[in-house]
Amino acid sequence: MEGSSAGEGCGHDHLVEFYETEEFLVDTVSGFVGPALHDGDTAIVVATAAHRRAFDAALGASVVDVDAAAAAGRYLVFDAAELLARFMVAGTPDATRFFDMIGGVIERAAVGGRRVRIYGEMVALLWDAGDVASAIALEDLWNDLAASQEFALLCAYPMRAFEGEESSAAFKRICEQHSTVIPSEGYSLLDGNGEQQRAVARLQQEMTALRADVSRIRAEQEVLAELAFVDALTGLANRRAFDRHLEREWALSRRDGIDSFVLVADLDNFKEYNDRYGHAAGDEALRQFAEALNAAGRSTDVLARIGGDEFGILLVRCRETAAYGFKARVREAMADATRPGLAQLDVSLGHASLQRSTSAARALARADMAMFADKRATRFGER
Repeated sequence: MEGSSAGEGCGHDHLVEFYETEEFLVDTVSGFVGPALHDGDTAIVVATAAHRRAFDAALGASVVDVDAAAAAGRYLVFDAAELLARFMVAGTPDATRFFDMIGGVIERAAVGGRRVRIYGEMVALLWDAGDVASAIALEDLWNDLAASQEFALLCAYPMRAFEGEESSAAFKRICEQHSTVIPSEGYSLLDGNGEQQRAVARLQQEMTALRADVSRIRAEQEVLAELAFVDALTGLANRRAFDRHLEREWALSRRDGIDSFVLVADLDNFKEYNDRYGHAAGDEALRQFAEALNAAGRSTDVLARIGGDEFGILLVRCRETAAYGFKARVREAMADATRPGLAQLDVSLGHASLQRSTSAARALARADMAMFADKRATRFGER
């Protein structure tokens, strides 16, 4: 069916609001249907349950007896999703079902010469589901229905629905389908002329799209910033992050007189393992060793991959016995059957005190030397 637009003189009030806050929507809807109920006319609300409750509360606060109006058949309330489902066929609005169903409701609402005001969210539900074509088609059906029945209709869309630049053409089409456009902030139903309001609404849609782009870029930048300090293979901190943590903890340890310990862990014979089984198996072994470190550590410890098969561990605010306990737990975790990639590997570990080191770099060097001493002890069977 060829759809008409509100701009082609459909002869009825078809308003649309673009809102950013729920409060703005509730104020507009209550201001739209409230006068009809107050004057003895009929209001029809087709909305979600949450919005219906908010509208009822706002109407009650404006001294409208909602219950009395409903009892008199002048306040008709429908669930938007349920009503929409009754005339959708094969995923699109069916014109015949729509005219029969909605037309019948309006005809009953207008009994006795009552004027009818309708607020509907069915188009917004379609849009929110990503079915833009059906939302636009339904707006056209409302305009076509107005050729045979008299009513005033208010539709509403959250401005967030038009965040992408690709929605600009559809947004313009929605504006064209309505006789009155209510921009998202600071405008009542009577402010400005139609073209001014359409211009403001289009500018707001462009601003919404721009804000969405800025938010997306910021989120991407945050991810990139985080990745700059994360080892992509293991998910642990990388050398850059570890050095920062080590410098800070060394300064705090010296200032507060509370010791912390840095450990260096190196997988024995990892090169031979990698050459024999391939890089994929080697990578999996590194990931499983990272899991073993996580299993052995505390939530306050800093775990990092600082080289190919070399890892750094920062045990924060503890005694030296914690370093020995950590080493034992790492070896236990490596022997766990759930980490088969580590079955043929062992680990050499060395540690050093931050408080007793003259710099963070010196502490790391001492831990590295201790690790090599542990590796030599393993080679000669002295561990």
